[in-house]
Amino acid sequence: MKTIALVCLVMCLTFGMASSHYYYGHHDHGYHGYRHRVAFTAVTSSSTTYSSGTTIPFTTVKSNYGHAYNSGNYRFTAPSNGVYVFSWNIATHTSYYGHTKLMKNGSTYHQSHCSSGYQQCGATVTIILNKHDQVWLASDSSSLYVYATYSSFSGWKLN
Repeated sequence: MKTIALVCLVMCLTFGMASSHYYYGHHDHGYHGYRHRVAFTAVTSSSTTYSSGTTIPFTTVKSNYGHAYNSGNYRFTAPSNGVYVFSWNIATHTSYYGHTKLMKNGSTYHQSHCSSGYQQCGATVTIILNKHDQVWLASDSSSLYVYATYSSFSGWKLN
């Protein structure tokens, strides 16, 4: 019985280390062994009103694997060709509408429309991007109120 337990322990440690090395390589900062993963989440840091067409400033970066999200201009720049997913949620004030639009290289790719009232609204979309394409979120209302820390913008590469 002790021999079987010892064999199990050795096998678990051996395969566990191999799998840990695979998933947590030396230069990938522990992110599943892939240095070229791209994913980010950012939130707004202040509650304020934005006019139509204004880029919504998601200034507080929660994660930014691959460093493709720029907190200076609030844009995601695709580091390579592929299929990406973007998701956003906007917390609105009772007197305002929550209309937003996902922009791709200056053109509207998708819109989200919410009626007035305290709401959390947004969308999730898949999009094919080429290297250097840019994506950001903008107001699509004449007056959009965004609550700080409750509003977020995220994106990641599928392949």
